[in-house]
Amino acid sequence: MSESMAAQRPCRGAWFGVYLLACLLLALPGGLAFLPNFWSRVLTLSWDSHTHQYMTEQALLNITLDTLDRMPVGREGAALDRGFWRAVAEVVWANAAMDFLSATRSDPVYHFDSERVEGAADSLRLLWSQTLLSVGARDYQGARRCLGQLFHSLQDFYSHSNWVEMGQRSVYLHLLHPEQPAIPVASEDTPTCADCHSSTCMYNIVLSPHPPLLTTGYFSRHPAKPAGKCSHGGLLDSSRHQGARGGINKDSTSPLFSPHHYLHGEAARLATTATMAVLQDLRDAVGTVNFLRLLSVRQQPALVFVMDTTGSMFEEITAARLRAFTIIQARTKTTQQPGTYLLVPFHDPAVGPVYETEDPEMFMQYLEGLTALGGGDEPEMCLSAVLLALTHSPPLSEIFVFTDASPKDAHLYSAVEALTLEKRSKVSFLLTEDPNLSGTDDRGMRKKRESLSDPDRFSLYSSLSSVSGGLAIFTSNSDIKRVSTIIQDNIAASKVTLLHVESNSVSVSTRFPFRVDSEVNTVTVHLTGILKHCVLTSPSGQRQSLLDRRGSLAELERFQGLYRISLFPPIEPGEWSLSADTEGLITLNAIGTTHRSHWEHCSLATAYLQNAAEEHG
Repeated sequence: MSESMAAQRPCRGAWFGVYLLACLLLALPGGLAFLPNFWSRVLTLSWDSHTHQYMTEQALLNITLDTLDRMPVGREGAALDRGFWRAVAEVVWANAAMDFLSATRSDPVYHFDSERVEGAADSLRLLWSQTLLSVGARDYQGARRCLGQLFHSLQDFYSHSNWVEMGQRSVYLHLLHPEQPAIPVASEDTPTCADCHSSTCMYNIVLSPHPPLLTTGYFSRHPAKPAGKCSHGGLLDSSRHQGARGGINKDSTSPLFSPHHYLHGEAARLATTATMAVLQDLRDAVGTVNFLRLLSVRQQPALVFVMDTTGSMFEEITAARLRAFTIIQARTKTTQQPGTYLLVPFHDPAVGPVYETEDPEMFMQYLEGLTALGGGDEPEMCLSAVLLALTHSPPLSEIFVFTDASPKDAHLYSAVEALTLEKRSKVSFLLTEDPNLSGTDDRGMRKKRESLSDPDRFSLYSSLSSVSGGLAIFTSNSDIKRVSTIIQDNIAASKVTLLHVESNSVSVSTRFPFRVDSEVNTVTVHLTGILKHCVLTSPSGQRQSLLDRRGSLAELERFQGLYRISLFPPIEPGEWSLSADTEGLITLNAIGTTHRSHWEHCSLATAYLQNAAEEHG
C-alpha cells in the first residue's frame, strides 16, 4: 500500500463518520421530545431510553389489565387481541406524529418548550375535553387520536421542564386539574440557567428554590431565547450556542441529545405515571364499558344493516327483520350478543338517519318501523349510506347492504373504500332481482328493476366487497331469506377467517386450501358464482363430491347466488381443500368459530409488553 493511500484511509473513515451522523440527524424529527419510537432509540444509540411509544404502550396495557381485573369475571375470556393492539397503535401513532407533523413539531405549546407552560396546559385541557366528547359520541378513533396528542405533550413536560430538578417525585396535578395549586413560571427577565460547556450539564439551573419557579428549555430560534434562559439542548437544538449555553432536556440517555441525560429515568417514570393517571381519570369519567370499547376490548361485533327502503324492497326488509330476530333470540342472556346494533336506511334522495342502540329490542323496533314505499327509479344513494354506516360503526365491523339499485353517488367510492380499509371492516352486498317484474304496480310502487345480469351496474359493489373481504351476492327476492343466513355466520364473536379468495377461472379446476386448527369447532364456507363440480378433501385424505350426493364430511346448501357448505363436527385439524370446476368469477369465504379468541396468543410484541408490564409493576 502506498503512503498516500495509507494517509487517505483515516480521512475516509472520518468522512464516513460525518456522513453517518448527518444521516442520523436528518432521520430525527426537528423538535425532539422523548424519543418517538424504537427506531429513534436505535438511531441515537441510546438503547436504554424510554420512548413515547414505550411509555404509552405500558400505560395503556397496565390500566387495561387493571380494568379487567376489577370486573366480576376478571381477565378470563378477555384476551387482548388484534383489536386492542390496533387501538394502542393508533394512540401511539398520534403521539409520535406530534414530532413529525409540520403543524405541531415546532410549536412550543405542544411540547412544553419556551416557558409556554400555561398555554401548553390549556392545550392539554382542550384535548381532554375533546377526548371525552369523542367517546361520548362513540367516535373512538377520534378519541384515540386526541388521547395520543394529549399524552405526547404531557410526557414532554417532565423531560423539558425543571420539575425533576426541583426534587418533585409526584406528577404535577395542575396541568389537567386547574383547581389544583399552581407553581409560578419564571418571568422573561428571570435568568434560569448558567453556561454549560460540556455535553453533560449538571447543576446549570440557577433558579432559587424559594419560592420555587418553573422553567422549560427554549428550542431553536422560534421564539427567540432571552439571555440567561435555559435551552432544550442537544445536537438538534441551535439555541444551545446562545447564552446560557447547554440545555436541560431529559429526552434520552444519550449526552449527545440530552444534557440532563442522567435524569432521564426519573423523568420517564413520572411521565408514565402521569399517563396512567389520565387513563384512570378517563375510565372514571366515561365508565368501564366505554373505556374498554375505546381500546377495542370485549367489543362484540356490531350488527350493521344498510337498507334500501324504496317500494321494491319489501322482501328484503322482511328478511332483515327475520335474521335480526333469529340472532337476538338465539343469543338472549348470553355473552354473544352484538355489542352494538346499527341501521342506516336510504333511498333517493334521503339517507339516514343512523339508528344506533345497544338494546336488541329497540333495534327490532327500528326494523319494524321500516316501510318499503315509493322511491322512483334507480339509481339510489347507496354509497352515501355505506359511508354513514362506516363512520358510526366500530372497526372490524360486518356491514350488510340490502338493495336492488345501482349507486347514484358513485363519486363517493374512493372515500368509502378508504374508510373501509382504515377500519378494516367487511362490507357484503345482498343484491336482489326478479327479472319478471319491472316498472310500477297499480299502486304506483316501484317494482323490481331489470335483471341484475348487467355487471357494470353493480361493479362498484363487487369491487368494494372484494377490497374489504366481503361478498357480493346476486340473488332473488324469493331466496333472500335463506341467503341472509350468511349474516349469522359472519357476526359470531369468536369468528376467524380461514380463507378469502377470488378466482376468475373459466371452466378450470381450482384448488382452494384452508387450514383448521384444534381450536376451531365449526367451519362454514360461502361461495358465490357458478360451480360445475366441487370436491371437499379432509386432512386425512377423505373426499366428498358436494354437488352429487350427501356425504360424511359436509352438507351443501344451494341458493340462487350462493353456496353454503357446513363441515360436520367434530372437525379434523389440518389442511382441508375444495377442488372446484368453476365458470366465471368465484368468491370463496371460509370462516370458523372457536372456543376462545383465535388471537389470544398473538404477536411476540404482545408477549413482550405483557412481560415488561409485570416486571415494571
